[in-house]
Amino acid sequence: MEGRILKTSSLILTVTIAVSAVVLGRYSNLHIKEIKREQMSKMQMYAYYDKEEEPEDIDFSQQLRVELPRGVILDEIKVENNYLEQLITLQIPDAGKDYFEEHPLLGKSNHINNLNLDNGRIEMTMDSVYEVKCNIKKNYLYLDFLKPQEVYDKVVVIDAGHGGRAPGAIKQGIMEKDINLAIVMELKELLDKNDQNIGVYYTRTEDVNPSLDQRAQLGEKVGANLFISVHNNSTDDGEMAVYNGTEVMYDEQKSEEGFSSKRLAQICLEETTAATGSKDNGLTRGNSIYIIRNSKVPVALIEVGFLTNWEELYKLTSQSYQKQTAQGIYNAILRALKEGF
Repeated sequence: MEGRILKTSSLILTVTIAVSAVVLGRYSNLHIKEIKREQMSKMQMYAYYDKEEEPEDIDFSQQLRVELPRGVILDEIKVENNYLEQLITLQIPDAGKDYFEEHPLLGKSNHINNLNLDNGRIEMTMDSVYEVKCNIKKNYLYLDFLKPQEVYDKVVVIDAGHGGRAPGAIKQGIMEKDINLAIVMELKELLDKNDQNIGVYYTRTEDVNPSLDQRAQLGEKVGANLFISVHNNSTDDGEMAVYNGTEVMYDEQKSEEGFSSKRLAQICLEETTAATGSKDNGLTRGNSIYIIRNSKVPVALIEVGFLTNWEELYKLTSQSYQKQTAQGIYNAILRALKEGF
């Protein structure tokens, strides 16, 4: 009996050693294209997987480093940052299929949840939203990941309501989602020209429909000072009517003191109506709206006008009125930030 137990134990030990060798081999040769966070403590070992000589000094202050193909300059490296998905992608030119086996990624994995390496492409799913700081020294690309508050003095989130298969209100073949986006894109032009150090994050800049959760969480993830969502209104029955004007929704369940949702909404209402000449319909309680209720930062949802009013529908589809609206929202942002948001 003891002999059988010893043989069994020996067999288990042999299998365990063999499996461990395979796993370590996979780490050392970087044949795994996808590396999850729990495996990343080994990242600093990748550069020296099978070299017999002593490793070079790998002490550097940046978070990641990779050797570049000779002659590649910073402007040739394509960086994409999908803030909603927390996905950062870098494409290195002239790096072939097995490039990272010969020139491994080296560094710290503190903020990386998932890593993909393939064909000169580095895909990193982060644990939050970060800005990427890149620089090149002696043919090495160095990467740092910075929180938005480390880069900008103030941070703002702008949401164009609806999008994709969620058109919002529709009248005379005109979809709310398109007007919302058109106003936001006019606003983006103004913000892009602003010389203050303001970081602006958009939930969408094209005809897509991020989830309500993605929209609501973005403000917290980027540490925003304020969140503005742009929408347009319609009557309850969807019929054309005389009712028109601008109203702004806020979270009545949160404190109204200081830099509150209500204060931000009031600023947005005043500045938008001043810029457009629209009728002031006042503030509206909005805690029943998902992105208002779940926003962790001061939020205001602007209902610019009514698609169910003939005159307002005509205005809302004109670029000149969209520019006026964008100017009003822009003024509101600068005023709110100046007040201390």
